[in-house]
Amino acid sequence: MRSKLLGRNFALKLISVIIAIILWLIAIREQNPEVTRNYDNVPVKIENQDEFREKGLTLVYDIPSGVNISVRGRVRDLEKINIEQLQGILDLSEVNEPGEYRLIIDIKGLPSGVTLRRKPEVIIRADYLVYKDVTITPDIDIKEAKGYLAFSHSIRPTNTVEVTGPESLIERISRAVVSLKLSEASSTVEYSLPVLLMDDKGRTIESKYININPKYVTVTVPVYPTKVLPVKPNIAGVPNDNYELVSVEVYPQEITVSGEKSVLDKMDSINTQVLDIEGATADIKQTLKIQKHEGVTIVPSSPSEVEVVVRVKEKIIQRSLTIENIQMVNVPENSQVEMEPTSLEIVLGGPATIINSIDPNSLNVYVDLAGISQGEHKLKVMADIPQGAELIEIKPAEVTVNVK
Repeated sequence: MRSKLLGRNFALKLISVIIAIILWLIAIREQNPEVTRNYDNVPVKIENQDEFREKGLTLVYDIPSGVNISVRGRVRDLEKINIEQLQGILDLSEVNEPGEYRLIIDIKGLPSGVTLRRKPEVIIRADYLVYKDVTITPDIDIKEAKGYLAFSHSIRPTNTVEVTGPESLIERISRAVVSLKLSEASSTVEYSLPVLLMDDKGRTIESKYININPKYVTVTVPVYPTKVLPVKPNIAGVPNDNYELVSVEVYPQEITVSGEKSVLDKMDSINTQVLDIEGATADIKQTLKIQKHEGVTIVPSSPSEVEVVVRVKEKIIQRSLTIENIQMVNVPENSQVEMEPTSLEIVLGGPATIINSIDPNSLNVYVDLAGISQGEHKLKVMADIPQGAELIEIKPAEVTVNVK
């Protein structure tokens, strides 16, 4: 009877203990319940990138810098989470060839008792790593201020860039561009500009995994003042002895040049190339280039050549000729004639070629004795003058003739 009572008491005690444990667990759960929490923008780190590159591969597009996760655990366990220690790990070691992959991101930094409800995933695209040399196409638009001129730009350190990156993106690159637009420029412009990559439709190609070398280039656009200068023809030599230089004309008479102010300040005119007129007997018309000056440029609106006209005319001269043989015409028959003086000076004028070619001995200088009676007479000296010549003076104009 007693043993039955003891057995019955043990069973009751066991049941009581179980109930007590259940009640304790219920109380514990109420004090430390299991809940779900979300964490946004957990930073992601990429691992095994070097191994990935050794395979000749690169990512095409940026992966998310952070992922959102959902975890579950007891409140007290969740309180142990240090947000700054949470990190996503993206392992690229299993990617061996180009293509699109869905990869799981492992989350590090979760304490014991806390589990991920679902591991985050990311889609990546891998491609072969290639390089290409691309010529820089400058988009330069400099509007200079009035009285200044913008010259051609220069690019340093190079006119080409080397781009490396995913083959699918590199193949689309048609040009590299640097852009610079300014107005009212009155001094030399120099800027360090980023190099942009574009496809054949003018769309920008960007990716974290495209490397440009160099990323920046320096564009220099010289801007110098302008100055209007008269054109000075550079004439060498002299005309023929019988000709003279009358005038030199130039069209246009002025041109506009540009250069450093210190250089322009020293210039009051600008010369043409040499025009040789040695021995000229007629007008000379020739197109001449403007002489080049170091540091000076002719502005595009002005010509680099001018038309030069050298006016030359024959000299009009006077020449004194001594006549030793004065002819007497219409001498009366059976008479003796004496003449005093027997020589004279004749002055002729006209074109030098005619006057200088006259031989004094060929001139017909005479006195006409027609109708002259005996005795002493003053007669006017006559002369046949070559065509083109003009009789200026005969000295003496008269001679004394004694007819016997």
